[in-house]
Amino acid sequence: MKSKSVIQVPAMAFYHWDGFVPAWKQAIRFAGDGGRIATLPDIINARISTDPDSTAWHRYFTTTTAEYVGQSRGGSKIIIVAHGLGPMATLDGICKAYSYEYKDKSRNKRGGRISRNEFFKLEAGDFGTVEIIDYNAATGWNEYPFFHFMTRRETALNPLVHARLGNQWEEYLTKHEKLAKDFARENFREQVKEPIIIKMGTTFNCSYEHTKISDGQALAHLISIAQPMNYQLSQGDYPNAPRSGSLACEVDCHDWWNGVRLLGVRPGSIGAVCDGPDARQLMRKHWRELFEPSGLDRAPDGLFVLMQMPDKTWFTQITKKGASADSYEPEFRVTSMEKVGELARFYTDSNYPVPIFRYDRREAQAVLPKEANAYELVGDPTRTGGAGSKETCLVQGYRIEIDHTQRLIRQGVLANDYETLMRLIG
Repeated sequence: MKSKSVIQVPAMAFYHWDGFVPAWKQAIRFAGDGGRIATLPDIINARISTDPDSTAWHRYFTTTTAEYVGQSRGGSKIIIVAHGLGPMATLDGICKAYSYEYKDKSRNKRGGRISRNEFFKLEAGDFGTVEIIDYNAATGWNEYPFFHFMTRRETALNPLVHARLGNQWEEYLTKHEKLAKDFARENFREQVKEPIIIKMGTTFNCSYEHTKISDGQALAHLISIAQPMNYQLSQGDYPNAPRSGSLACEVDCHDWWNGVRLLGVRPGSIGAVCDGPDARQLMRKHWRELFEPSGLDRAPDGLFVLMQMPDKTWFTQITKKGASADSYEPEFRVTSMEKVGELARFYTDSNYPVPIFRYDRREAQAVLPKEANAYELVGDPTRTGGAGSKETCLVQGYRIEIDHTQRLIRQGVLANDYETLMRLIG
């Protein structure tokens, strides 16, 4: 039976590892007729309305608040903030703006763009009410206005803060300031009078200060808000910053290649926010419901890599290719298994300059008994020396049998099956 506490929530957050478009499609489907994808003021409202340990506070969100920078009809540089309206209020409009970058084969173009005519329409209010800010008024308060974190008092005079966060900016920042004070007192025994709590940023690769805007265009980006985190800020730049750090959050422009979490909001008040479906977690919890016929007459040949579900059931993993990380995606259920030989150590030449253990299955197979048709990695991989040295890990061999007649559906298939995801999360 579906759980009313989940299915009937007014707002649900959707993340998709394939990016913006599938996340949007699922979020807007959840929102339904008359619903919407949350704007930044929606997120602010949700944080004001809920406890600091809620989903609204503990997740980052990309929103349908869009920000545009260009030359006004009068010739001055302005910033326009539009909440859920304008050229980037729809999926097609968002993709069109960001296609300036992602369709560029030369990889030299950065950020999103709209036409100057669209910018003029925004300025004139043709799409609805927007916030218009003089660029110098938004940036003249600090030498590095898009990198500097602010106190609650500093935000009072910053028009970009007010425009992005919406009408409830003051109530939100008052609550955030109290949260930061409580955090410092409870975790570090510090009494902080003026915690540093928020930053108004731009994008990583299309800064407002240095990007040349071509004739006939204006910069165009969605706005994202991060969850509050403890920032260690230089006391040279922030003389009053507590040494233990400050609980602050960033409000930045969204780059197309950033991770994305969109909040689908059903008609009415936003209220509580619920985490949406996670295909990986749901597969591990509900694997018994997710088999499909394999079409195989016998078990596949080759060496299997093993994994366990949270309930300790053993599965083989989807076979990886070459020198790469294990897939950790379950496929066939193991029906019987027996250890073969003792723990053995293998070494890999497939070093990689990030904390991901990559190896070729043949490197593990070389130290296993010949009768082993499966193995598991035991313990954490380590390096034999300093940076650039070989990595090593222990491995245990097994002789297993599997149910080859059925396999789990692929995680990617489940991640795009909205009906099944919502059934399982309920």
